[in-house]
Amino acid sequence: MGYIYTRPQVFVDHQAQKRSGHMGHAFARTKDGIILSFYSNCDYDRVHGHSGYGWMEYRTSADNGLTWSEKIILPYSMDLFKQGEHTALCEKALSTKEGDIICLFQITDASKPVSCMPFGKPTFIVSSDCGNSWSEAGIACEREGRIYDAKTYGEHSQFLVHRNDDFIGSRPEHDFALYEWSNPDKAFFMKSTLPGNAIGKGYCCMEYDMGGTLYAYTYDSLDEFHMPRFVSTDFGKTWQDGGIGYFDKKIRNPQLVCTPSGWFMHGRNGDKGDGLVLYHSLDGLKWEKGEVIITRPGPGVGYYSNNIYIPEAHRVLIQFSHVYDLNRVNIMHMTIENV
Repeated sequence: MGYIYTRPQVFVDHQAQKRSGHMGHAFARTKDGIILSFYSNCDYDRVHGHSGYGWMEYRTSADNGLTWSEKIILPYSMDLFKQGEHTALCEKALSTKEGDIICLFQITDASKPVSCMPFGKPTFIVSSDCGNSWSEAGIACEREGRIYDAKTYGEHSQFLVHRNDDFIGSRPEHDFALYEWSNPDKAFFMKSTLPGNAIGKGYCCMEYDMGGTLYAYTYDSLDEFHMPRFVSTDFGKTWQDGGIGYFDKKIRNPQLVCTPSGWFMHGRNGDKGDGLVLYHSLDGLKWEKGEVIITRPGPGVGYYSNNIYIPEAHRVLIQFSHVYDLNRVNIMHMTIENV
């Protein structure tokens, strides 16, 4: 094992401000190498911090994540929050071949205690000047759902969405769909759906290998040790059954990244898990034993996460939520080095 991981550090101290940071961990990188790290600023009291009732902020780094700017509030998210009916949390973002940054939002009902479900129609905003200004919002997906992953490979900027207004699929029309960005149209179009059904399924993730083959995993709420896998060799136009991935310490809200040193997946170690678990694979198919890299100090729900691969630094930057009291969470950063 050539890689090492660093000790997690507090990136955003919500505890000091009596706030929380549920969901919303998008990353993007500008054409000149500036990293944008998005995170949520949510209510302290609603569901003891496990709520999407809040808005998005971000900070920037010009040195591959070593130092960061002061916070910047994302105007679209704040404006929607102030209107009082909906919240907009940005869990994923895209950096396109043309240099645009696209933020993808989960839209939820602000009147609900959790402010997380039911999901509305996902939206997006675009920045063509490295995050200094943003477009008006557009509809990313014509059906209600939650976007769980987004990746760019060459000219293909895509997201994977679970089209369902609830967390777990329960009806035949629920599915996982891949959407692709059309730069001339400044809009997304549906490219394909994953095979099979989404009954009992929830989270999902995807990643390209170094040769352009696309892998997708879907979370099975009835079996957190195993995840169905699908493979596409034509940039998501068609899919084949890729078998089942096994994860010895369970996996929930999985996040996937491919590097020259192999594949990494991280997430919460199961529904009743107590921390963030990290897995490594040489081929994206067979996964080594997982390692719980941080645990919660007591009862509570956290460990939503995301990552970004920084090739110039041979580093993967991971952002995640870490419980500090009940469901209230700080935003943490750690890195995987030598990848």
